[in-house]
Amino acid sequence: MDTKTIALSLLVALIMGSSGAVVYTLNTSTVDTEEEKIETIEENKVENYPPKLMIDEEISMIWDGTAVSIEGYVYDENLATSWVTLSVLNEKNFAVLESMNLSILPSGKWSTETSITGPGSFVLAITAYDSEGLESEGNPVMLVINPPEENDARLTFGWTPPMENETLGAVEGAVLHEYPETCSIEYRPSDQSATSIAGNLSEIDGTYTLLIDTDEHSTIGFLVAKCGMFDESEQSISVNLPLPPEPVGDEDQDGVLDDVDECPNTPAGEPVYSTGCSDSETDDDGDGVVNSNDRCPNTSAGANPDAEGCADAQKDTDDDGLTDDVDVCPNTPAGEQVDAFGCSESQKDDDNDGVSNDIDTCPNTPSGETVNEVGCSQSQIGPQGPLKILALHGGGQTANSFRSMQGMQDLMASLSDYEFVFASTPESNNVWIRDPPGGKGEPTTDPDWADASISYLDQIVEQQGPFHAILGYSQGAAMIPVYLANTDNTFDKVLMYNGYLPTTHEGLIDTINEDAPLSTPAMVFSGENDDGFKDMAPALAQKFSNCLEVHSPTAGHNPPYQSDSKYNQILNWITSD
Repeated sequence: MDTKTIALSLLVALIMGSSGAVVYTLNTSTVDTEEEKIETIEENKVENYPPKLMIDEEISMIWDGTAVSIEGYVYDENLATSWVTLSVLNEKNFAVLESMNLSILPSGKWSTETSITGPGSFVLAITAYDSEGLESEGNPVMLVINPPEENDARLTFGWTPPMENETLGAVEGAVLHEYPETCSIEYRPSDQSATSIAGNLSEIDGTYTLLIDTDEHSTIGFLVAKCGMFDESEQSISVNLPLPPEPVGDEDQDGVLDDVDECPNTPAGEPVYSTGCSDSETDDDGDGVVNSNDRCPNTSAGANPDAEGCADAQKDTDDDGLTDDVDVCPNTPAGEQVDAFGCSESQKDDDNDGVSNDIDTCPNTPSGETVNEVGCSQSQIGPQGPLKILALHGGGQTANSFRSMQGMQDLMASLSDYEFVFASTPESNNVWIRDPPGGKGEPTTDPDWADASISYLDQIVEQQGPFHAILGYSQGAAMIPVYLANTDNTFDKVLMYNGYLPTTHEGLIDTINEDAPLSTPAMVFSGENDDGFKDMAPALAQKFSNCLEVHSPTAGHNPPYQSDSKYNQILNWITSD
């Protein structure tokens, strides 16, 4: 660890302050009734863990002139009583620029706008606290705000000579730059080196007016434009501004003499570049579409643009993140994730059976075999159909996001002859069991608290069953013992990944305890790096009379990947008789 990192860590530690932890001790005495009541209360207490703060170790962005926003996520048993403190420090001397306390949304997300007003490097000291004073582990977060790229200043101009019997003429046009508020325009007469005439330039669109008294100043000189928020550039144009009567040599009266005017017929009133050409006569990228009509001004040579000057390499018609020139599937439905070729699962049919991947439950159908509406041929399902697994997503997830997790993708690939049915909770906020109304510190006692989810799962089993197994992840795993204790439907096997018992719902726990131990063969998986859940796995396993407990030394809060050392053990258990 370098000296700078050590200094940052020490400074963040000072800003975080100290926190306390509450330890609950279980009274195991069974001498009399009062002690048994105390023991029951103590056992029902939910152990409080320090909040977990989720944010990148380094944040890099390009300054766009707006307030800099910071956001992240916090995981805690009770987000409603937790908060986040954030301090912004100068990266050079660690001086605190601002500090704030932030509330946390029910989803765990927090966000704020800082008072940072430009590029630079900063240090963010961020800590999450809960109501009992426990705090998250804190490491400094580097915030690097880079200046934006700036194009060189470009200048257009038009000349309005003095009216008859007057000496005041006007140069009008525009200075083209991303930050017109940084631009200036002046005229420097060629025979008056110490003289310059400043123009009146709009900070909004860069248009300007510059008045020249032809009695006092030469009409031969230079127009000079300067621009730059962080990187100053300059363009200088030599001009010979004609006076009435108009001299021979500027037929289109654009201020550029005919001998150097590449566009001698510029439409009246259009500002021109130093070439004497206006945007309606200029095609900078050579794509056949003039600048005034060109929506894509930097088309590559040889490309075939459309009527608006945009080539396929500059367009993304379906907004899937891939330009049209490399997008094999140009009409991806909005919101669907795509592969490296721009195709979503609904646009692909890997086994060419006529059923798209997103609804194909038998992805490796032999060539030529007739399939049903879900992509399965008779050879794949047999007379009784494929073995089905009912899968319950985690809290805050959707069925599709659970299906997309790497561990589930690996499992489905290994069990290609099984049919996975991914259920979606009927409750709001994508949870199977709603939080207690008063927060997790005030448990519910209603045994019917999860009836909506139970009824929904009964309907799924009735319509799409029978199911060989039921699988749950995180809160989906917590829902499984609740469901099994409240339904007559049965399963051959139960798989619970990264789960726990819903101890904040005493009515549900009472029903589970009345039916425990549950006799369905079960598997409970936990990961060593799943700090918030791994210690709750044994209690979940104890509710089953025949349970295989699998603990991965490397996994976090996710179903195990195929590379996990415990993956094959679980796979063999699923496929065993």
